[in-house]
Amino acid sequence: MTWSHWFVTPAFTSLFFLLGVLTLYWFLTNEIIRFLKNRDKHPDPDQVRTHVGVIYITLLIVGMQLAVNGTSNSWVFANFQIFAIVFVSYFLQLDIRLWQLISVIIIFMIVNGTMFFGLSWVFAAFYIGLFYVMKLVKKHRHHHWLDFVDYTIASLAFSAVLWGLIGIRFKLPGNTLLWELIFSFFLLTIMYIYLGTLISSASTLAQLTYTTNFDELTKVKNYFAFKNDFERGFGQSKLANQPLTLMLFDIDHFKNVNDTYGHLAGDYVLNRTANLITQQLQDIDPELSLYRTGGEEFTILFTNYTTDQARTHIDAIAQSIREAKFEQAGEQITVRLSVGVTQVRRADAEQLDVYKRADQNLYYSKRHGRDQITVG
Repeated sequence: MTWSHWFVTPAFTSLFFLLGVLTLYWFLTNEIIRFLKNRDKHPDPDQVRTHVGVIYITLLIVGMQLAVNGTSNSWVFANFQIFAIVFVSYFLQLDIRLWQLISVIIIFMIVNGTMFFGLSWVFAAFYIGLFYVMKLVKKHRHHHWLDFVDYTIASLAFSAVLWGLIGIRFKLPGNTLLWELIFSFFLLTIMYIYLGTLISSASTLAQLTYTTNFDELTKVKNYFAFKNDFERGFGQSKLANQPLTLMLFDIDHFKNVNDTYGHLAGDYVLNRTANLITQQLQDIDPELSLYRTGGEEFTILFTNYTTDQARTHIDAIAQSIREAKFEQAGEQITVRLSVGVTQVRRADAEQLDVYKRADQNLYYSKRHGRDQITVG
C-alpha cells in the first residue's frame, strides 16, 4: 500500500495528537498561573507561558527523538521539530541568543548521537535560520489573512528545504516527501488557527480582567479589586494571626478643585496623586497596592504591617503629596490628604468592622481641620 493510501489515518491521528499537545500546554500554564495567584504571587502570564513552553517543548521533542533514535524511521518526527521551532519563535516570541540555540542543538546532537555527522550541522543551520525568520515574520504584522500568508510561505519554504535534506539523508522517494510536505502544511495551519484562537481568547480575558479590576482614569486597582483583596487579606489575618493595616484617605476640598479649575484639572489631580503614591509604594514594598475606592477616595492595604509599622510610611505618603507640585494651565493647585488608619483586631468579626473604623477615623480627620492622620 502506498503512502498516499494510508496518509489520511496518520494525518487525523497527528491532528488529535497536536491538539492534545497544545491543550495540555495551555492547561498546565493556566494551572500554574492560578496556583501562583492563590498564594498571593503576581505572576506575569506571558513569562509563565514562555518558561513552561520552553521546558514542555524541549521534553516533548527529546522524548520523541529518543523513541526513534537509531531506527530506520528516525526522520518520522521531523514535522514536529518544525512545529517546536515555530511554536517557540512565532507564537512564544522567545528572545534566545545564538549561543543559547547552538548549545541546545549540541545537547540534542549528543542525545541523538549525530554530533560528528556533517549533515547534522546543516540541519542545525536550518533550524537556527527557521527560528530567526519566523520571529521576523511575526514582527512584520499585516491584516490577519496576510499574516497567515506570510506565516505559511515562510514555514513551508523551510519545510521544503528540511524534507529535501531528509530525502537526501535517508534516500526517501519523491511521493513520500510530497506527502510529508503536505502534512507539514496541515500541522502548521492547524497550529496557527488553534493557537491564534487561544492567544486571542487569553488576550480578551486579560483585557476584561484588567477592566474589571483597574480604574480607567488612574490605572490603579478599583473598588472591586479592593473588595476581593481585602476579603482575602482579612481571612488570612484572622487565620494566621498576622497584622493587617487599612489606610483610607481623601483628597481635601476636591470639589473646590473641580469648581475652580474644571473637571480636567480634577482628573489631573486624581491621576497625578495616584501616580506619585504608586511610585512611592513600589519603593516601600512592591507587594503594596493603591486602590481608588471612590471619587476622590483611595485605600491602601498594608498586609503584614501593624499600625506602628505602617505609620512611618503613611506619614511619608502624606508629606510627599504636600511637597509635590500640582500645576494645571499655569495655576498652582494645593493638594492635601485626610487619612484614617486602623488595624485588624481580634474582636473584628468581618472586614466591614475594620472598614467602618477606618472610615470613622478618616471623617474625624476631615472634621478636625483636614490634612491630618487619625489612627485608631
